[in-house]
Amino acid sequence: MLSCNTSSKTNKAQGDNVNFSVEKRDSIVNNVMEKVNKYYLNSQERRLALDSAIKKYPNIAYFYQQRAMPLYKQDKDELGLPYLEKAAALDPKTYVEYMAFIKCIFSKNYKDAILDFNKALKLNGASYVMDHSYYFYLGLCNLQLNEFKKAEDYFQKSIDQSIREESEDWVHYTDLMYLGIAKYELKDYENAIRIFDKALLQQPKFSDVKYYKALSLFNLKKIDEGQVVLIEAKEDFLNNNTMREDNSIYERYPYQVQKHWFGL
Repeated sequence: MLSCNTSSKTNKAQGDNVNFSVEKRDSIVNNVMEKVNKYYLNSQERRLALDSAIKKYPNIAYFYQQRAMPLYKQDKDELGLPYLEKAAALDPKTYVEYMAFIKCIFSKNYKDAILDFNKALKLNGASYVMDHSYYFYLGLCNLQLNEFKKAEDYFQKSIDQSIREESEDWVHYTDLMYLGIAKYELKDYENAIRIFDKALLQQPKFSDVKYYKALSLFNLKKIDEGQVVLIEAKEDFLNNNTMREDNSIYERYPYQVQKHWFGL
């Protein structure tokens, strides 16, 4: 349930200030969460159960993360932040990256997210959180701060990391979409279309990608071709072929298409 980089079960668990072994800490977490998870995610009963666990085990970071997460999913970011900061303080290797993700996707606090991702890079190297590389999220943050060249560089780093660690087949279509958007914002429309077409090879009905491809075609004065792609984008959108990120059900991702953009 929790990650902890240690080879000795007698060592203190990462971030704990009491002499719990990793095995003991995980046993406590499993026992507590078995009770906590009987309650609805946003229920008062679940909050009270976690508060009781925090009072009894104040140095187990996971309980603070679990206390924070539902608050962010309810847009109660200010209430969630102290719990998130406490989790990150107790177990930075695990929760600084998670806090950076939350600040990027949920709070839209991009400058702070960049600081936290840079800390995570120092702690964990070029790693991953919530299905994407740190470089991917640094790209999103810079895209949202209109630092388009930096965004382009980070998305390319994310793609290069996937190719280096696995193969070109492992490059995520969302990385490709955002690299294309960065190039679009830099007015590099030909290369934006080239990247969008790579994303569409993986997800042929991805309405978001088609929307920005259409805009790129319009900017190249390829009006008829762009209109065809835009009509396809609208049809795909109406069939719910849009952003597939796990947390897009809670938060709109940067540049994610919206229905009124199609006149709906």
